[in-house]
Amino acid sequence: MNGMIKEIPVLSLNNIYKIYGEGEGKVDALKNISLDIHKGEFIALCGPSGSGKSTLLNILSGIDKPSIGTVLFLNKLLNTLSENQLSTIRGKHLGFIFQFFNLIPVLNVFDNVYFPLVLNGHMSKRQAEKRARHYINSVGLASFSHRKPGQLSGGQQQRVAIARALAHEPQIVIADEPTGNLDLGTGEAILDLLLKINRETQTTFIISTHSSQLRSRAERVIEIKDGALVHDSTI
Repeated sequence: MNGMIKEIPVLSLNNIYKIYGEGEGKVDALKNISLDIHKGEFIALCGPSGSGKSTLLNILSGIDKPSIGTVLFLNKLLNTLSENQLSTIRGKHLGFIFQFFNLIPVLNVFDNVYFPLVLNGHMSKRQAEKRARHYINSVGLASFSHRKPGQLSGGQQQRVAIARALAHEPQIVIADEPTGNLDLGTGEAILDLLLKINRETQTTFIISTHSSQLRSRAERVIEIKDGALVHDSTI
């Protein structure tokens, strides 16, 4: 036999539907979506506003559950887990980056990255301090550690958010429009940084975006429209 063994996906979505309401008010937010996502992929999730991108991100991260279908993450069936179990999985294995940064304004750069590590309870304070300093340095903000978010540019704040998302070394980073609140040049710099991290760490990135820059540079493009999968560049 000369065939290669196919790597097991880190995340599998099988026949996913998400339905809101009943009768005449029924809305099919997602319709029969099946996807396999592998370690190290850099994925752009595209589609018009209201297409179901955010709903899909919520389901694949266990924030929401599908009406029909299954979500398998690291051999765990997310549909069957309690909220406490799902929260533990997110805390250990998933990182999140948002359009509006979601930094705590009264904390400085270091504490915005450090405190979530301590509060997750998965490492000692010494480990958390080491991780926070390493990832703040990795996004080029070591000299800004004592500044608060209000003293930073938008691009710098997003770099802090990236460091925070990466510091617990997740399997998958989920990003919702991470360059959407930035100017073109700053957005390009953030994209360069995400691609660099992806290449160096083999962390999987799933990024919801309207950005043509990001779409053109992503390894894989998935597009949904009206809740249905209409394009997957790997197929």
